[in-house]
This record gives sequence, structure tokens and C-alpha cells, in this order.
Amino acid sequence: MSNIALKIAGLHASRWVAVALGVCLVAYIIKSPVLSKLLNDGGEGSFVRIAPNEIAVCDIDAVGQIHRVGTSFTKAAWYQNQSPTQTNDETCGVFGLRDPLKARERRKYFQQAGTKATVVKWEPIIVGIVDAAVSKIKRDAIRGKADIAKWFTMMAADVISSLAWGEPFDMVKGEKKPQLIKDIEAAMILGGLRLELPVLYFLLLWIPLPAVRRFMTLYVRLTEAGMRAVTNTKAAPKGSAKTLFSNMYPEDGKQPFPDSVMADEAGNLIIAGSDSKSEMAPTFTVFMTGRTQAYLNLSATAMTLTYLVYSVLSNPAIRDRLITEISSLSDSPGWEELESNKYLNNVIEEALRLHAPVPSSLPRNAPPEGAILGGYKIPGGTVCCSQAYTLHRDAKVYPDPEQ
Repeated sequence: MSNIALKIAGLHASRWVAVALGVCLVAYIIKSPVLSKLLNDGGEGSFVRIAPNEIAVCDIDAVGQIHRVGTSFTKAAWYQNQSPTQTNDETCGVFGLRDPLKARERRKYFQQAGTKATVVKWEPIIVGIVDAAVSKIKRDAIRGKADIAKWFTMMAADVISSLAWGEPFDMVKGEKKPQLIKDIEAAMILGGLRLELPVLYFLLLWIPLPAVRRFMTLYVRLTEAGMRAVTNTKAAPKGSAKTLFSNMYPEDGKQPFPDSVMADEAGNLIIAGSDSKSEMAPTFTVFMTGRTQAYLNLSATAMTLTYLVYSVLSNPAIRDRLITEISSLSDSPGWEELESNKYLNNVIEEALRLHAPVPSSLPRNAPPEGAILGGYKIPGGTVCCSQAYTLHRDAKVYPDPEQ
């Protein structure tokens, strides 16, 4: 038993087994108060033990130490266990890279693509998709009710596919999800099971369910989608921002990564994972990052917008003030005008605090030499998890955190 298991309070069973986390999930799902109390007694505070070698951290100074620029904490193995093939830095996209140097090298190309000057080039495309989605929401509202979560999801998918692949899914126009998105949603459920309830996941693989079968054939379609991003990026005129990956194909022709890496990154913009046993395995790495980013960006954008609208409509005072300020803007406000509207941006920031796109744990490994967090000596290799949901509700920082 490690020092961390002895000195930090937490779930009783977590002193000896990590399976307590999975059982807690089951207890929550079946709403068993007896099982929940048996497991959870003793687990509260800024540092909570949740497995023999894993702690949850909700201390602003400790979280800053874990995630600061140049930190010695590295991404935990969790990031490379989201599919059977994301097992090392050679087969993962940028979000799964655990080597800080490799991750920094890959990130810099995305950072170049995400500069304000580059994003502004995409503004007309994004505005067109947003206008189309808003018109559909308005139409449905006039008819009686509008499912904004549905429309924001379709809108986000069209935006991400346009930026990543140079062509939209046309979900807003067609008013339905393509089969690829449906397959991905099913795969995300199985991916969650693989991470949190692996025994159940492997049992499902032996059950001839259609959703499971679609999951097993999904990777070929995603690889093909990733290669479309490569083709569209290469076909873009010089100096343009045809896709997010344009900077990975410099005009001097000296691309830093092979086409396979580019295809992986583009595909990861939808979902993580690929089949290393397939013929596509040699052309593997660009496609991986694209898949993860797209699905995460899609769901995060749609969820944030949905909660933002819900929160504003639930608070008449904020709604009325926001309407007044927005009414003073031009008929078609651009980036600069919207960016200068302080109240609008404050409302967005507060919605992000309460409804963070990624509210759950971000696991990191303590450096080999260990670390000191909150007065605790953390052994090297200990998994330290911080989560936005808890941190954003710290009453010491936000006196009335739910408001």
C-alpha cells in the first residue's frame, strides 16, 4: 500500500482496489444508497483518495502546479486507453500524446491554425452555418417549440467538418444526422465503458448487437474521412486557410508529418481510436488527432451553447440586459465588435464556469521524484485528477457558486 493510500482520506475500498470507482458508478446508476454510503464514507476535502494510486484534487494552488506551462506532471495512461489502438505516442493524436516534447511539437501547428488572423478567414463560412441554424431554431419556435440542443449539435458538426475537412456535413441543411455521426455517438458510449467499466466492455464485444458491429467497422470510415482532409488541404490555394491543417503543409513543400499523421489528426476531430490491424495502419497518425478533436469540439461547442441559452432564458434580468446591449450592435456584428462587448463576454464566461464543456477528471501522473501538493508528499507516478466541475464551485472563490 502506498503512502498516498494511508495519508489521504477517501473511499474505504480505494485503499486496496481501483474497482471501487466502477462500483461507485454502478451505485449511482442503480441509485443504491446503501452501496453508495459504504463506498463513499470518508471521502471529502480538497484531496480525496479514489484508488490506491489515484487522488482527486480540488485545490486551486495544486491544480495550478499540476497544469502550469512547463509542468513536470504528464498525462496519465488514461489518455491512451480510449480505444484498443491508442496505446502509445506513435498511434495517438495530439490529445493523447504523453511525451511533453512530442505534444509541444504537434500542438504548435494547431496553435498556428488557431490564431485570430487565421480564424477570421473562416468567419464568413462560420457565420453562414450559424445563420442557417438560427433560422431553423426560429422556424421551430414559431411552430411551438425548438430543440436548440439538436440544432447546436448539427451546427457545431458542420462548422468543425468545414474547418477540419474543408467540407461541411450539411447537417443543418439536411436537418438530420449522417450515419457517420450516429456511429460515432454509439462508439463514444462504448469508449466510456472501456475506460470506466472495462469488464462490461469486453463482454459486449462478444454480443452480436448491431451497435457493437458498427463500432468495429467505424474506423475504416473515419480513416477515409481523415484522408479527405489531407486531399482538401493539399488542394487549397497558397496562403489560404482551407482547413485547420494548412500549416502542417507549408508552402515550401517540407511538411513536418506524413499524410498518415494528418489523416489521423483530421479523423480525431471526431472520435479517438483506430484499428491497428487494418490495412490503413501504416497511414495512421494525422487521422488520429483529427478524430478526437472533432468529436470533443462538436460536443463541447453544442453543450456550451445549449447551457448558455438555457441559463440566459432562466434569468430574466440577465436576459433583458443582454438584449439591450446586443440591440446596440450593428445588424451584422463581426468578431471585433462582439469581442468588445464586455457584458456578452462576461455572460459567456459565467456559463462556461457553471457548465464547463469538460467538467470531469483530467488525470496526470506525478513526476518520478514525486511532488508536494497541499502539504501532502505525493509519490512519483501517482495519478492526480483535477476536475472543473468541483473547482468552479469552490465557495472560497465563488461565495454563491451556483448563481
